[in-house]
Amino acid sequence: MTGEDRDQHHDQDHPPDPRLLLHGIRDANYHRAGIRCLRLFSADAPTAKRLAAEVERLRARHTSSLASATGHVTAWAGPRGRVEQFSLLNASGRCDDFSRDHDLSCFGKSFHHRAHYPALAALVEALPHLVNFRINVLGPGAALAPHEEHSVVRTRTGTVGVRARFHLPLVTNPQASLQLEGDMHHLEAGNVYLVNHGCVHAAENAGAADRIHLVWDMLLTATAAEAMFGTAAAPEGFTRTRVRAVRPAGRRTVTRWERIAPQVTEAEARYIGFLEPQ
Repeated sequence: MTGEDRDQHHDQDHPPDPRLLLHGIRDANYHRAGIRCLRLFSADAPTAKRLAAEVERLRARHTSSLASATGHVTAWAGPRGRVEQFSLLNASGRCDDFSRDHDLSCFGKSFHHRAHYPALAALVEALPHLVNFRINVLGPGAALAPHEEHSVVRTRTGTVGVRARFHLPLVTNPQASLQLEGDMHHLEAGNVYLVNHGCVHAAENAGAADRIHLVWDMLLTATAAEAMFGTAAAPEGFTRTRVRAVRPAGRRTVTRWERIAPQVTEAEARYIGFLEPQ
């Protein structure tokens, strides 16, 4: 299956079969043909405007963490230029506290500033079993080098499942790109995308202004799968998209990338299933 025809079965009015969804994410995680990127929701103009305005206010009032700083959870991915992160879902309420962003737990974390940012709070509350919720900023000329994480995970109970990642671009430009297994994408503002971070991926902002995305990870429980891919009501201000496949705009050869050792072998991932909250 080529990049051009990948995920054809997701160009449907009905949601994908849950088994095919899990298997598609799994297969791409192991660099096979599968699900790399899907467009799931579109925000209406007022909702997108409110979210962008709240993010602008939050950035002015709170301190970010810098991905290039020693010890940052993203430093291993080779950030270049100004790569900022505001961690909005944690125990401390500090936006520079990334300590629990990737611990695979959806418990003991909250968005502490919901009273000041109601549009962000409404989106957070509509997303079940969140592991993290972040504002990611790439300044002009900034980039994350090619790197490989893993969407297939093992929980502390031994269950094998998916930690799914989603992007909602709020401010972008045509020179901002996302690379997945060599496929080059431009994610459009106001749309929610599944981005399979088990693929070799990289991001670059070659434009003259900041690129700002909301990014979150969810445990792919049955409830989360229904919320994001099924027939449950969309978050307020959003509508589900009919055509989900995202066509790459081009290709770029990748020969070297940073890698985290996998938790789950491809053989073990044959028994993948929906996770329970943890």
